Amino acid sequence: MTTSEDAPLQNTDEPVSVIVVAVDASAQAAHVVSTAARLGRISPDATLHVVHVFRVGRLDRARVGAPQPSADAMAEAREYLDAHARAARRQCRNAVVSHLPVGDPTEEILRLCDELDAGLMIIGTHDYAGFERFLLGSIAETIVRKAHCSVLVVRRPADRAARRPAG
Repeated sequence: MTTSEDAPLQNTDEPVSVIVVAVDASAQAAHVVSTAARLGRISPDATLHVVHVFRVGRLDRARVGAPQPSADAMAEAREYLDAHARAARRQCRNAVVSHLPVGDPTEEILRLCDELDAGLMIIGTHDYAGFERFLLGSIAETIVRKAHCSVLVVRRPADRAARRPAG
């Protein structure tokens, strides 16, 4: 018997074999990883590819010739990524691979999904609105529109509760 939670991975013609899990530097990243691990347990043959993109600057797009991040900053980012990969391994028995590209998060995540022929991409959202959204953009929204695979957007539990209608 399958539950509605099983449906996204079990009702397809082909089982999902590659799940890309994007984590950022927010506290929500752990929630994204735990959601991916739950889905990984449903599809035990799938490999989880945890990706954290090192962005050189907030408002730039890490172009060729741009200054490269320091070794200390990259080591810190690698440590952060490895912690999430270890958390995924503790929560499921799937193979877990980590990726630490440098560049624009949207471009690097989409490139990785295409390169790995991902069946599912899991990403969190900050639910920015107004000026914050204009200034920072929405990586999750762009990925949903441009990805060649299914995308699961994970919201923070507090955001889901705040959006429920009263009554």
